[in-house]
Amino acid sequence: MIYKSNLKNANIDNTNLKFYNELKILSNDINTIFKNSNDNIKKILLKKNIKTRNNKINFIDAISYIFNYSFLGSTKQSVVSDYNFNNKKDVNRSNYHKKELKIPLSYYNDIFIKVKQIVSKYIDKNKNPFNVIAVDGTYNNTNIYNNKKLETCLNMGYYDATNHIPIDLEIKGTEYKNKEIKSFIEHIKQCNYDINNMIFVFDRAYFCYDFMNTLNKYNLNFVIRIKNNCLCIDDEKQVNKKFINNNVRFISYKDEITYEKKDKNNNIVKLKETIICNLVTNLSKNKFDNELIKKIYLMRWDVEVFFKLIKSNFNFACLREHNKNTINQYKKKYLIILINIHLIRLIEYVYDKHNKNNKKKQNVKRNHEYNYKHNNTLMISGLKKIINLVIKSKLKQNDLINYCKCYIKTTNTIKNISNPRTITACRVA
Repeated sequence: MIYKSNLKNANIDNTNLKFYNELKILSNDINTIFKNSNDNIKKILLKKNIKTRNNKINFIDAISYIFNYSFLGSTKQSVVSDYNFNNKKDVNRSNYHKKELKIPLSYYNDIFIKVKQIVSKYIDKNKNPFNVIAVDGTYNNTNIYNNKKLETCLNMGYYDATNHIPIDLEIKGTEYKNKEIKSFIEHIKQCNYDINNMIFVFDRAYFCYDFMNTLNKYNLNFVIRIKNNCLCIDDEKQVNKKFINNNVRFISYKDEITYEKKDKNNNIVKLKETIICNLVTNLSKNKFDNELIKKIYLMRWDVEVFFKLIKSNFNFACLREHNKNTINQYKKKYLIILINIHLIRLIEYVYDKHNKNNKKKQNVKRNHEYNYKHNNTLMISGLKKIINLVIKSKLKQNDLINYCKCYIKTTNTIKNISNPRTITACRVA
């Protein structure tokens, strides 16, 4: 139950008691994530015969340091200065850095597993019979070789577009440039996915006969966009010769794009163009009609939005750090990003469960249906305010109440309305 003192301090309306009680439960769940981290890390290191001392800071301080440094725009010195000020410490930046280097990668993996387990408790599994997993690669600049210039590195993203959470963010390195298909196959071999309710979605770069044969071999459900110059569009017999399994079907649909372009007089004019989009899938036609396949493919764009989100809000696009174990440090950064995204989703799930219907009643106008989205960048900005409380397992109900009030802001857009981008096409595909 919520105590009266809390109700008074938080200005809580009695009609929202159920929502705030669930925030209380959520705060307790979140506090278990980093609980006893200092002792747990010591135990891991002790097994490796590595002795540690607390001196001026402990491992909790080092974790707070690296998590705060993960946000875009932060510097190591600014993070340390703020942390020292808020915790009345006088510790050098190098002390935090050296302390964090001792934390093994396995610890961050364990934390990510804990977060995923908590997230699974809050997901409505009955709402969707299947999960659409959008797969793609993205590049960033890294300093793995430390040869006075940054290299371009491939990273693979696996995004659950149904529940809006990233499954994995995997660094592949410079040698995997333009090898997204190989990267995905290696990932599938290493991970134990529950593939029965998963549908993997890929763009045109993944269209390959051998790749589709491999997906069928592993019994993976897929939707892939076909390159427009592919022979299979006009000659299905050609396809039957190349496929080991004939359980695939092809879908074509027209898509209208709207874009803006400057004319000879330098005036911006709106132009429309109709294109044909071709898809291939091994999903059963009885359960997945053509219209549903189209909707599933359009969900692929969510992984691109995820890439944009992490590049705009976290230290990901350019990684200049280099040490004796650079790859492991990069993997730590990726896990921290995933943990942070899962944390904001956790709060968002509880918020939407109790507030989405109210928002619809307040904002729906006659003859219109609306899409509802939260400002992810704002939610990440708010996470900075509470991340130290989360790491120290001191997050309280009122902290989440204030977070929801200040950092979860909903934007409403009319469904099926055209909002063209400037100069570039507005179609998502």
